[in-house]
Amino acid sequence: MKKNEIEFQDSSISIKRQPLLNRKQSQDRKDGLGKSSYRDDPLGQLKKSILEASAHQQFDQHPSLQELYDSLALMSLEQKCHQLLKSVQEQEVQEILAILDHFNTISPRPKLKNIYDQKQQTILHISCFKNLPTAVERILMYEKANSTIEEFNNWINLKNKDSFASVHFAAYAGSIETLEILKKYGADTKVKNQQGQNALSIAAQGDQVSAMVWLYLQGLSYTEQDEKGGTPLHWATYYGSEFAVQFLLSWLQKTKEGKKIINQQDTEGMTPLHLAAMTGNQRIAKKLLYKGSQKSLRDIKNQTPAQTALDNGYDIIYKILETNNCLMEFLNIRASYKPASISWSQICSFFLIYFYCMIGSVIFVYPFFDTDTWLQYLSIASFLIGLVFYFLTMYISPGYVEKNDDSRKLFSLLTQYEPWELCPECQIHKPLRSRHCEFCSRCVIVYDHHCPWLNNCIGAKNYPYFICFILTIFINLIHLIILNAIFLIHYYPANLNNPHYPWFNNVTNLKALDISKICVQSSILILCILFLFPLAYLIYVQMDNLFRNITTFEKYRQEEQTNVQGSKEKKSQQSIESTSSIKSQVQHNISCSNCIEMCCNNSKNTSFQI
Repeated sequence: MKKNEIEFQDSSISIKRQPLLNRKQSQDRKDGLGKSSYRDDPLGQLKKSILEASAHQQFDQHPSLQELYDSLALMSLEQKCHQLLKSVQEQEVQEILAILDHFNTISPRPKLKNIYDQKQQTILHISCFKNLPTAVERILMYEKANSTIEEFNNWINLKNKDSFASVHFAAYAGSIETLEILKKYGADTKVKNQQGQNALSIAAQGDQVSAMVWLYLQGLSYTEQDEKGGTPLHWATYYGSEFAVQFLLSWLQKTKEGKKIINQQDTEGMTPLHLAAMTGNQRIAKKLLYKGSQKSLRDIKNQTPAQTALDNGYDIIYKILETNNCLMEFLNIRASYKPASISWSQICSFFLIYFYCMIGSVIFVYPFFDTDTWLQYLSIASFLIGLVFYFLTMYISPGYVEKNDDSRKLFSLLTQYEPWELCPECQIHKPLRSRHCEFCSRCVIVYDHHCPWLNNCIGAKNYPYFICFILTIFINLIHLIILNAIFLIHYYPANLNNPHYPWFNNVTNLKALDISKICVQSSILILCILFLFPLAYLIYVQMDNLFRNITTFEKYRQEEQTNVQGSKEKKSQQSIESTSSIKSQVQHNISCSNCIEMCCNNSKNTSFQI
């Protein structure tokens, strides 16, 4: 049975939304486990434990409650117990309650511990898996009243044939209400299955972030290894549980041993990155790389994650893991999949090139001018204005959202919002159009992009300064190219006497000076032209964004979704990427009003604040 075929239908549930169980893909989606299998697949056992048993049942049409009451009086005890099991499997909450009420009227009262299916699942196991909290509480209430304390404690923690307890089923289903009921009646929330996995690991496999946070607050470890060396991150990665991976990584980066756990190898030598490569999940692979997962580690087959991806036919992931192009990454032409860090080399390179081009032009070109000096002063002024806007963009806050350090508040938020509406790093509800920046480690209001040349994010509050900066730099580059192109082949006259730029007036070796001039001007032209074209493209993108009231992040995220339209990855991302930043966009028609919104109003818009 596929994950997306599982449905939960308890009319008494008071949870805001359905669990995430039916939203995610897993590697067993295709044929069992597709091309690769990962150990003994305990999650597959957990699902089959319930679903296969239910599939073999031939259920008749549901009777009305009155008909059920009438028929119970005519049934034998064995038939009544079978009817209760059938009602649980069919998720008929009212029938379950009616049968339990009937059991309270007969003597001797039946023991619920004696009611189980051919997989040795009790009705408590099935109710937890089917996400029926009302039924779970009534079942526990009934059994506690009709059992000794020791019998009840043994039954509530009883494991099925595949070594899963009720807590595991509830964690996988993601029902906080069920977990709290189990805890109230004394269930052991730290119980482990046969492979040594705790309930938090099971919740991670089901992509149940709320359950993960709840179990973490109960004291369960998110770094604990099972008997084969697997951590919750391993299993969440294997099953494509993207929300769980995101939250686990955000927790791990706050611990001293976080990087070690991210690169933890199990008994087969596999790291979470190996598993992402095995299952073909690009998004998880990128997340792991951003958080410091190493590409070079090898498993017991002596394979790197890149080779694992290639063996499983995932060429795109192979290219992400294998290709290295430092120059392209340095120039930000190609995405760099590595931990975010401040690139002082890029900042220093910008200053060196910018100052070199301007000072070189002043020294070697300006001596040709003995009139119209105001043009040169204007050039110097544009250079200085460009620097002013550079530092304004660098040091003015883009609009950071205040962080939250209380994990309990995060759990409270998870009961109100979907996981993709929250930032696990900042532990807040993300405002509309905001995004978390890995470089700044903060959420940014109306996030556009992080500029490594400025070492700052571009957001609602510094976006106008950024636009002025790139426009000023572009004008300055055009001016430098024209000046150096015009005077490249000109030579200094022997009787050079420039009162405004006098530093070459008394030079005697004009030949050496001319050679130096040609070399410097040629290098200036090459550098300016190399910068001009990417800068022109950047201005084109930003001007289009400016007059459409859309950010660079929003624009390329929409294009990314369009490019994967119809693919399996797209289907899994439909719910994941229904982000507030995409939903909140206004009309994208070109207009001056959009320009005013981007430059002036977005930073003041209260809907973009928390």
